[in-house]
Order: sequence, then C-alpha cells, then structure tokens
Amino acid sequence: MTQLRQSKDTLEALGVRVAVVTFDSSSMARAYVEDTHLEWPLLIDADRRLYRAYGMDRIDWWSVYGPASIWHYLKLVFGRGRRIPKPGSDFQQVGGDVLIDPEGHVRFHFVSTSPHDRPSVELLLNKVREASARTT
Repeated sequence: MTQLRQSKDTLEALGVRVAVVTFDSSSMARAYVEDTHLEWPLLIDADRRLYRAYGMDRIDWWSVYGPASIWHYLKLVFGRGRRIPKPGSDFQQVGGDVLIDPEGHVRFHFVSTSPHDRPSVELLLNKVREASARTT
C-alpha cells in the first residue's frame, strides 16, 4: 500500500480511482484506515461475494507460514526496517488487484498466491497506460 500511496499523483494524473476492499468487520476496517491513514474508499465485502467472483479464495497454511513468507517478512523487517502488517481476521484469505475501466471491462486481474504476493505498482501503472492507449 505504501508504494501505491507514493504513486497517488501519477494515479490521479492517469484518471485512476482506487478503492480498497476488505471482508473484515467494520470495526477492524476502521482500525485499518486509522493505522494506515488510508486515503481511498474502503469497501466491506462481508460475505466475500466479490472475492469469490474474482477467484480470490483461501490458501493453505503452508502458503501463509512457509519459507517463502518467512523470508519475505524477514527482508521486510531487516532489509527495509518496516513492521510486519497485522493480519486480518482470516489470514488465509488472499486478495488481489483488479483494474476495471470506466466501461466496466476488467483490464487486469491478479490473484495473490500468498499474503505478500502482489504485482508491482509499476506493473499496475503500465496496465493502466496500456488500457488508456487502447481507448484513445
């Protein structure tokens, strides 16, 4: 989220509107907004219909706590000096990233395979630019 926040001006210049979706309770969602200083709308998908519609299912325990995840979090803490993010109420629920154009067409769809598996902000920006080039 930090890198996405750092690209806020670029996102706005490209006409991108960001929304964050969670399945957590409204009290956990409020705490997340306060902890992260989230600047975008946070939508609550309590029954996870949106998650299921985009193929974002729960993952196994090994994907959450296996060596790849441990290595990622060690690099995060010791390499970048960052804190390990607090897990939501269901740490096995994966998220993802979906880019939807103004006409409602999905232009990019990424489903995470672990809690730290996310596309780079640069990749997302490139996908937005590609979609914009197709419509102009």
